[in-house]
Amino acid sequence: MDGTITILKRFISTTMLISILLLVLNLLLLGLWIFKGMNEGNSPNTVVRQVAENLKVSGQAYSLAPEAAQLLDQHRAWAMLLDQSGQLVWSHKLPEELPASYSITDVAKFSRSFLMDYPVFVWEVGEGLVVAGYPKHSLAKYQNIYPVGWVEELPTRTALLLIANIVLVLLLSLFIGSRLIRSIRPLTRGIQALADDTEVHVEPVGVLRELAKRINGVSELLKQKRSALISRDEARSNWIAGISHDIRTPLSLVLGYASVLEENAELPEESRHQAGMITRQGEKLRTLISDLNLVSMLEYEMQPLQIKLLRLSALARNAASEYLNNGLAEQFVLEVDIADEGVQVQGDEKLLLRAIANLIQNCINHNPGGCRIVLQTLTGTDKNIGRLIVADDGGGIPPDMIPDLLELPYSAKRQRPLQDGHGLGLPMVARIAKAHHGRLILSSGSDSGLTAELELPRHK
Repeated sequence: MDGTITILKRFISTTMLISILLLVLNLLLLGLWIFKGMNEGNSPNTVVRQVAENLKVSGQAYSLAPEAAQLLDQHRAWAMLLDQSGQLVWSHKLPEELPASYSITDVAKFSRSFLMDYPVFVWEVGEGLVVAGYPKHSLAKYQNIYPVGWVEELPTRTALLLIANIVLVLLLSLFIGSRLIRSIRPLTRGIQALADDTEVHVEPVGVLRELAKRINGVSELLKQKRSALISRDEARSNWIAGISHDIRTPLSLVLGYASVLEENAELPEESRHQAGMITRQGEKLRTLISDLNLVSMLEYEMQPLQIKLLRLSALARNAASEYLNNGLAEQFVLEVDIADEGVQVQGDEKLLLRAIANLIQNCINHNPGGCRIVLQTLTGTDKNIGRLIVADDGGGIPPDMIPDLLELPYSAKRQRPLQDGHGLGLPMVARIAKAHHGRLILSSGSDSGLTAELELPRHK
């Protein structure tokens, strides 16, 4: 919906801007094209004024300056001078058909328009009236008389007309834009649904039907690819689960016979020692197979979760008890620090205990000389987050190596190859956290130990 509103706003603003630019362009064209030639050269009033100013009298004789006479010739105009009684006293190229005497009534008639179809213009001088005439049909004279009130209201009416035009443009833009949005809205919804990985079908109608068909085609293509990925992931997970199952049966037989041989007192000490090594390495192999199967199920979101209400403090104590009761080496000190006893989460108890155990075991594996391990539970800065922290004061790792710790072994995202171990522990914890809508955060200095924070949504 936000996208369509943005499109409508931009469409209206663009339409109004174009309309204003067209209005300005039309006004410019009106001035440059329509009014072009209205006052080319000297205007008639200028010509008659020049004649009046350059008409000299000497006694009873009149003479016109050459430049004024040339100006009349350029416009194919004629001129005459009438005295106070209307008698002709001087002329320049006066048409023969014009009389030499005029009454006050005649002067009143032609002074504002025409004299026998000749456009004429007058200029008062001390000796009388100078009249300049142009060829017939060369000029059109219009005289308009307007009421003062109408002239005074003209700016207001012009402004109102401009506002009315703007409103009309806005209404037209809204109308056209709404029709356009009606066609675009299903497309924007379809594109948003594609971004949310949802199947889409847009009805191909209107001028944008081809785009709707393209969106439907993309949706169908994504559906096919999604189905193919799901099938591939299921096949991969089932293959790993099948291999794990097939290995467990012979492995159980190997471990069983190795255990019998290890406990057989009739065998030499060396043979029983070798049987014990087979048992321990077999147990490691069984753990590795179990981890691989679990990580695979978590990676492809196929691991069923047994969700129930859990206290993080109880999980921390249970995980610590398992290690302490199973004989934790004396060079390791395991402590539990409960900062907030009331932090509760919705989760799978078995998986979360496995995650905490992996974090503790990671501290042990990477600090063979011993270290202090602290389990802590508290509420995060965001009150909706519960945090379980496993920290050690061991050697630590360089910060630039931390991103690799959360990637699966031999993943293309790893920047460095795996150095030791099978590398499933921390990636498994990260995926257990993700399955619970949480996350695993690792932090460390080069020699200040490793801190693992398991953040989970807090249950209120």
